[in-house]
Amino acid sequence: MKSVITKNQVIKVLLVLILGINTSMSQEKNELKRHAINFCPGGIAFGIFSANYEYLITPKNGIVARFDYEAIPKTFTSANIESNGKAFILNYRRHFSENMNSFYAGAYTRFRVYKGEGNINSQPFDFKIPETTVGLNIGKRWVFKSGFNINLSFGYGVSFKDKKLSINNEAVSNAVNSWEDSYDFINPFLGEFSIGYSF
Repeated sequence: MKSVITKNQVIKVLLVLILGINTSMSQEKNELKRHAINFCPGGIAFGIFSANYEYLITPKNGIVARFDYEAIPKTFTSANIESNGKAFILNYRRHFSENMNSFYAGAYTRFRVYKGEGNINSQPFDFKIPETTVGLNIGKRWVFKSGFNINLSFGYGVSFKDKKLSINNEAVSNAVNSWEDSYDFINPFLGEFSIGYSF
C-alpha cells in the first residue's frame, strides 16, 4: 500500500510556494554569506530526516555536505521487513551570482546504504543494499537579510547498487525485490526543499 501523496504532487506544491516568494527581501549583493545550515522539513512526512551544510569556497563556488536518514515503514509484504537507509551526499554548486542568493548548477555524488531484516516461512533473514549515485543538479537559494534561507534543488544521475542477502533463496529474494518495488525513494533522483540559516 503506497502513500496517497505522490512525489510529483509534493514537487508541484513546493514549486507554487517557492515561486510566490517575494525576493525583494533577499540578501543584498554586498553582504556575502559563506555558510548555510539547512534541514528538510517536508521529508519528515515520509520518514526522511535530512540536514546539510554549504560553504562558499569563493563567491561563485560552493561545496555541500549532506546527511540523510530514512526511517522506512514496514511494507506490506509477507516478510514484514523492518528497514532503514543512511546516505552521505557531496555536492559541488556553481552559483550564477556572486553569493548564496542565487541560481546554481552542479554535480553530486551520493553514497547510500539500505539495511533491513525480515522473516518469511519462519526463516529470519537480513539484507544490505549499498548504492552509489553520480549526477547533475540545478537549484536556487533565497537568502533573506535576517539570514533565513530557503533552498530548492533537483538532480538526477546514474546509480550503481549491489544486493547482499544473508540467505539467498527464492523466497527471500522475492521478498526483498517486493520491498524494493514498494519503496518509491530507491532511485537516482536527488531533491531538496530545505530551510535554514546563512551566515
